[in-house]
Amino acid sequence: MRTATATIPVTVIGGFLGAGKTTFVNHLLASGGPRTAVLVNDFGEINVDATLIQNHDGTTMTLTNGCICCSIGTSFIETMCRVLDAEVPFERIVIEASGVGDPWKIAEIALIEPTLRLDRVILLADASRIAALIDDARVGATVRSQFERCDVVLLSKTDLVDASARAAARAAVFALRPGVRIIETTRDSLPTLAAFETPANASAFRADSPAASDHGAAFRSFAYRRDGAFDRARIAGAVAALPPELLRLKGSCRLDGEDSPQVFQMVEGVWSLVPADQPDTTGIVLVGVGTADLPESAVIDAILDRALAAGAAA
Repeated sequence: MRTATATIPVTVIGGFLGAGKTTFVNHLLASGGPRTAVLVNDFGEINVDATLIQNHDGTTMTLTNGCICCSIGTSFIETMCRVLDAEVPFERIVIEASGVGDPWKIAEIALIEPTLRLDRVILLADASRIAALIDDARVGATVRSQFERCDVVLLSKTDLVDASARAAARAAVFALRPGVRIIETTRDSLPTLAAFETPANASAFRADSPAASDHGAAFRSFAYRRDGAFDRARIAGAVAALPPELLRLKGSCRLDGEDSPQVFQMVEGVWSLVPADQPDTTGIVLVGVGTADLPESAVIDAILDRALAAGAAA
């Protein structure tokens, strides 16, 4: 990594699956500001206005304002090295943590790398689900650990719940992180990083804090790939039959008889289909995350195969 006396502020964005992290990252990229490097796990979900894109090679998206968006891919450290070795130094780095990971593990890198300065850890929490997730027997420990050292909580999707549910969500967050700053947001009212005027307290790290749990052992990934297309009428039945241990499923697909490819999203049984930005998408490619007791891939494959259109390759 580049050696330098100046330090680059690092903002880490965390939150459980479906909390709205990528929506927030999209918002930050579109907002302009200082020359920023944004590192993300799910590069395919980044949706930047085409007029802002100077170059896009599938791994790195270069914007006309000097910012870049990089896919972390298989190696976070390798991606970070590329950013720090850039010919023109970046003024800020924003990192989107995995939905089942501990954002503090990423934040610690800014504490030990001399060219970096931890600015803040921002955690997104879905107002409609966070209270239940915290107490969930399967994922609660992971969700609770994500709050341990965050500086700000963005309570997302507050327009989808009533005042009572918002109050319950705030109470649940305060019970985990007393006094933490909470900002209520909707998809159309997200802050920029400049709005966080209170500096993050890097000293929140405690040497005697318990080690983070092994999230790799607690969760399993899943991938589903097929040629052909789904039958739109069959999708709902297949999703309803998926095991509850499958927490998140997303990707691209084709629908039988329809020209436009679709982006498929599912979080704990709630799913949607929206037109994709990439018109050359072919076949079906879905990736998911589940708990450690997620059934074998063949079981889930068989369920999703029920939604395939006649003649699609299973």
